[in-house]
Amino acid sequence: MDCIYENECANAPKSCFKCFNFSMYKAPKERRGLQPKSSTRKEVKEGMDFENRGAKKYNQAVRKAKDVARRQIASGALSHALGDVITEEQLTASLAEYKERGTVSAKGEKQITIKREWLEKLEWEARQMNRDYYFLPFTFKGCDDDYVAMNYEILLSYVQTIQALLEENRLLKQQLK
Repeated sequence: MDCIYENECANAPKSCFKCFNFSMYKAPKERRGLQPKSSTRKEVKEGMDFENRGAKKYNQAVRKAKDVARRQIASGALSHALGDVITEEQLTASLAEYKERGTVSAKGEKQITIKREWLEKLEWEARQMNRDYYFLPFTFKGCDDDYVAMNYEILLSYVQTIQALLEENRLLKQQLK
């Protein structure tokens, strides 16, 4: 006999053969989206301000495009949204991992250690997100200056892209004359 609850039972079809008079009926779990740990939580994840500032600066630098850079959901903790910030521009779509540190050396100077594993992981994540370009912006806590670490080949690729576009513009301007 067919069960009238077969389509809505969480145990169907794996337990149907053992069920008698709907004794193994189990209501399906209600699916809910990701929720914050606490709705009253006021603290902000360390580095989140730097990520937002970096995405904003990137968007200001790419004047013609509309918000091509955006922070990743959960700051890259999800398998389908890796990295901290992702950009969508046509020629140079990229992935970025932001680091903000406040360590001080024995001499009292601010310092940051760029770890090779960060760069290797970022390269892997960029491939997973179908991005040829990736970079690691970093800053020191309390400092307004931002810096970037990247593979030298990527920097050269940016330079080549800029040079090719400048040459294309020069040729187009010549055609207009």
